[in-house]
Amino acid sequence: METKMFRAVISDTKAWKNSIDAIAALIDEGTLQIDEKGIKLRAMDPSQIALVDLELPSSSFEEYKVEKPVNIGIDFTELSKITKRSRAEDKIELSLENRLKMVFKGETTRSFSLAIIESTSSPPKEPNIEFTADVKIGANMLKEALKDAELVSNHVVIKLNDGFGIKADGDAGSVDIKFQEENILGMNVKEEVRAVFALDHLNNLLKASDPQSIILIKMRTDAPLRIEYAIGDGRVIYYLAPRIESV
Repeated sequence: METKMFRAVISDTKAWKNSIDAIAALIDEGTLQIDEKGIKLRAMDPSQIALVDLELPSSSFEEYKVEKPVNIGIDFTELSKITKRSRAEDKIELSLENRLKMVFKGETTRSFSLAIIESTSSPPKEPNIEFTADVKIGANMLKEALKDAELVSNHVVIKLNDGFGIKADGDAGSVDIKFQEENILGMNVKEEVRAVFALDHLNNLLKASDPQSIILIKMRTDAPLRIEYAIGDGRVIYYLAPRIESV
């Protein structure tokens, strides 16, 4: 291919790193959908417990040019390793010919290329769930609560009723965390909800969020949880299946 099918320049290196982390936290391989509107990815994790839906609009890039829409299979484990080598002051240039090329321009110019892998699967459909409650909370506060829960168990109960709470029970003991009303940035409860989730999965879903990120959680009792937050000008949405069991 003589002409570049796609070229983009990234000046917000941190947001790009976080975007790749958001994907690599769940999946090893996936398909990037690249068109004039931006870059998208939707994929299930290998265990079919979680889904990631990432969207980076063309406006989140300093420069963005697409010859024609293209879907490319990427090994995100490898892409994540390369992306981690970028520095805060670097400008990142992405281009696509027969490989995905990444050039880091800073004190030095470093060029990496990544093989495109065969991608046969089409993106999964977004779950159609009628949520009955939602809450907005600061990422740092939520992460700290999950660290407390980890002291006693590997799974947590998340509850939304007249307040927002997280509870964990284990052989060694239990912990009950209630978020103060003034720290909840928004809450809407049509009916009380309660569901159990694996802690390691929840931690993975929050990995790409900054401490100041605002996390939107949507729930329905014993239905998949929906978590959404911004990454730079883009956004990521996750769905996580609950553990159907008594705790």
